[in-house]
Amino acid sequence: MSEKFADTNQQRAKFGHAVVIGGSIAGLTAARVLSDTFARVTIVERDRLPDAPDFRRGTPQARHSHTLPLRGERILEEKFPGLFDELCTNGATRINGGSEMAFYLAGGWHEVKQQSTLISMTCSRPLIEHAIYQRLVTQYRVEFLQEYETVGLTVDRLGQYVTGVRLRPRHASTAEEMVLLADLVIDASGRNSQAPTWLAQLGYVPPRETIVNSFPGYSTRIYQRPANFDGAWKTLSIRPTPPNGARGGLIIPIEGDRWQVTLVGMGRDYPPTSEEGYLEFARSLPVPQLYEAIKDAQPLTRPCGYRSTENRLRHYDKLPRYLEGFLVMGDAVFALNPVYAQGMTVSVMGSVALERCLEVQELNGQEITGLAQAFQQQLSKLASGLWKMAIREDSRWSATVTTEDSSLPQHRLDKLGFGNLVRRTRSRTTTGVISTNIS
Repeated sequence: MSEKFADTNQQRAKFGHAVVIGGSIAGLTAARVLSDTFARVTIVERDRLPDAPDFRRGTPQARHSHTLPLRGERILEEKFPGLFDELCTNGATRINGGSEMAFYLAGGWHEVKQQSTLISMTCSRPLIEHAIYQRLVTQYRVEFLQEYETVGLTVDRLGQYVTGVRLRPRHASTAEEMVLLADLVIDASGRNSQAPTWLAQLGYVPPRETIVNSFPGYSTRIYQRPANFDGAWKTLSIRPTPPNGARGGLIIPIEGDRWQVTLVGMGRDYPPTSEEGYLEFARSLPVPQLYEAIKDAQPLTRPCGYRSTENRLRHYDKLPRYLEGFLVMGDAVFALNPVYAQGMTVSVMGSVALERCLEVQELNGQEITGLAQAFQQQLSKLASGLWKMAIREDSRWSATVTTEDSSLPQHRLDKLGFGNLVRRTRSRTTTGVISTNIS
């Protein structure tokens, strides 16, 4: 077993070396925050990152439609000034929330025919990730260790502080492990995070899990936008509506003058990935607009399915004992049903919680001690509202299976209903945008 030690960095920083496991949105934004207070930041990524925006094996959800609600956009723009102008220069589309979104929900269209000051943006997820990756490398000196799999943690002699991560090359002929030393480790590896197992191996109690699964499925295909398309909308969303309206779909514009078209089915009514089945599912939606838009359009990819969609909360905020210097964020903590378009927002909110907690640590001169508990509890406060909204909506489907009853009384849950929230927001063009796209 070899060791790789942190290099000396002349940059003035409060802390030494931070390692982030996972190079998707949560990990990328965490690295940006860490670059302000750590002399060295390394992202460990299982995949080989592409040289240009493209899909990769480690993020299968990236093939499906994504958008970033206004809150998430603001956070990203704050961390990476000018990012959205750059994305638009590279083909992203700006959407006027008042006049260019068509939204079908609960048997009716929710449209606002007037211009709004609220402008959102749509593009593929790889375009966003690649733009952030380029900035981290060129502007913030973040290092990327690619095609390495994290297989465990290392700790100090007393087992109280994390001291690094155990790594294994993904494509090496031997199974020799390497230790990458670190003062702080963040797991942002997504739904399949192994952090509970790692903690248990070190004698820590793993987090309790709550799973709420309405068994949604997705099938996505990219089309060339028809040159003769004359619809009034740029984004079209047909939302599944419980208890019986299990099918839905959406169209968002992405770079290259293309459409990303995602079909949605709830309660195991999974959209097909075959050519004929995909179009037939689109034809079966409660309104014809999506099918009419794509039936003669040129497909550029085959339909691609995705079913790892359950709501899963790992209660890291309630651990009886914390491994100092080890944090968990993103889908590894809050994994939401993508239909509610909040996954990327939860991911970037982790960077807000991290920044706040690091500021407190510096002010109090606490170094790393206490950061793990403070961060997990801060993240829970920021993201729990989105979790409650997601499980409230999913609980309305008869096929939903849950491991835990809600802790909120029913009248409070009703107030958190997604449908009510959309109707309230769409009626006020001067307030926040609720995105209709899958995250």
